[in-house]
Amino acid sequence: MRTSTTSYYDSSTITHASYNFTTKDLTVHFNKATYVYEDVELKDFLAFESAESQGKALNEFIKPNFKFEKLNNPSTVPGSLLNELPPADYQLDN
Repeated sequence: MRTSTTSYYDSSTITHASYNFTTKDLTVHFNKATYVYEDVELKDFLAFESAESQGKALNEFIKPNFKFEKLNNPSTVPGSLLNELPPADYQLDN
């Protein structure tokens, strides 16, 4: 059973978003911040997901209707290959 989904966007501000079908949390990753919107109904997530502009949809369907929390911005995207690179001390000079 699928419990969550993540989508990446061609947007000037939103990089990607994840929706948890079990908890109904929508996590939106912006260029410089991450927000978690609570108890987002599936129909509202689908409206956000299928919109031509996720930024406009966020302002219309999500922000005015759901509680949110700003998270500390991670330095890299979870699961990114950048997380797996060794520290600079261990890398060879090119």
